[in-house]
Amino acid sequence: MLNTTSARLRKHLLLPLCLGAALLSACASQGTTGGTTSTSTTAPAARPVPRIDWPGLRQGLDKALGNVAGAEVGAPTDSSLHLRIPVSDGFSSDSVELRAPLARALDTLIPTLNAYPDVAIHIVGHTDSVGSEMYNLQLSIRRSEAVMEYLRTRGIALDRMSADGKGEAESIADNSREAGRARNRRVEFFLRPLE
Repeated sequence: MLNTTSARLRKHLLLPLCLGAALLSACASQGTTGGTTSTSTTAPAARPVPRIDWPGLRQGLDKALGNVAGAEVGAPTDSSLHLRIPVSDGFSSDSVELRAPLARALDTLIPTLNAYPDVAIHIVGHTDSVGSEMYNLQLSIRRSEAVMEYLRTRGIALDRMSADGKGEAESIADNSREAGRARNRRVEFFLRPLE
């Protein structure tokens, strides 16, 4: 008899609690009336990916870099473009100060880059293998940051740019010869839609 009474008592106590919880839940998800807003939230709309004329951008960069020896503009994909500028004489040895040949090459890029404000610019520095691996990594990062700062002072928005360095890790030529080391000293630009 005690078990039956306890079960009935629990049933009578739990039913109002469950109904109350259900009502509170329904009120919270419906919001209130009278001009106030609902408590439910929605995610903000994602920024649409800008449509970039990659072939047009490549053509502009090819034209701009036409007189820069060793500069290469890769074939565009649907969403990116890659270009490479040699910096063999772009920086003094063991320095991040831009020399005139690199500054002139960057100056030729600026009008084209400004014509495409929806393009993000990721700058990656590379070195040869002379010196320690860690030192070369740090030097390549500082050099890419120097390039980014140079472009910023010439009107490229900072929020479009990022910088990184790979040191000697991604060589494109033989580091045992001076000609190969010269090719490995470079700055690469990876252009993608700005997000």
